[in-house]
Amino acid sequence: MSKNKQDAGLSTSAGLVRYMDEDASKIKIAPEKVLGITISIMVLLFILNYGLLA
Repeated sequence: MSKNKQDAGLSTSAGLVRYMDEDASKIKIAPEKVLGITISIMVLLFILNYGLLA
């Protein structure tokens, strides 16, 4: 066998997808944005629950 030829293994013959072959998510959100949105929602809920607006 040639060393340059990549062995696909048994998973491709069984119709399974290897981890490396999976598509990446189409949605790209930076971790900072997720953290900011989460903290904003927490602050908003705190304000609404404890009535700090009025």
